[in-house]
Amino acid sequence: MEKLIQWVSELNANPNPDFIKKNEDGSLYLPISYTQKLLDEVFLGQWSFEMTQSQYGRKWARGSGIMTVINPITQHIVKRGGDAGILLTGNVRTDSPRLEAMVLLSCAKKFGRIFGRDLNRDKDDAPLPIVRLEKVERNSELERLSLLIDQCQTKEELQQFHLLAKSKGLLKEFNKKLKSLNNEPNQLG
Repeated sequence: MEKLIQWVSELNANPNPDFIKKNEDGSLYLPISYTQKLLDEVFLGQWSFEMTQSQYGRKWARGSGIMTVINPITQHIVKRGGDAGILLTGNVRTDSPRLEAMVLLSCAKKFGRIFGRDLNRDKDDAPLPIVRLEKVERNSELERLSLLIDQCQTKEELQQFHLLAKSKGLLKEFNKKLKSLNNEPNQLG
């Protein structure tokens, strides 16, 4: 039991300040290379990571993953989930690995302060701003949806609006756009 208490205490020690980096926005982070090395040391190489979901938009990507470790003291399997979002740079070779790295870092943070859990806690613990929603007039909402439908460039993109168009009475606009993308009179109803 003493070993377990000591090990948990070490997990909740402050991270090595030599490896703490600062983003352009002032937020702090631990680099992926250091975090992976630390995972190897803390869990004696008995850890794995798996991306469980990723979704890409035009300018963004978001993903989720699960990290599985074996506690070196108890030998129990422990899992932690994480998620992250990034802005895309347009370089597929770097964007996908960057998303995966951000999700891995999110999972690792949940194991303790040594992995950077509290680096930005002052921002995380700050009171949430009060958001006042403006009442959207039905006509302006329909105009916005109609414009979004019209701006779709692919059938896959357009398909995301099918149920919404059907429920909001925009099926005519939806089918018109689908016809223009298909170049044939195919309609959904």
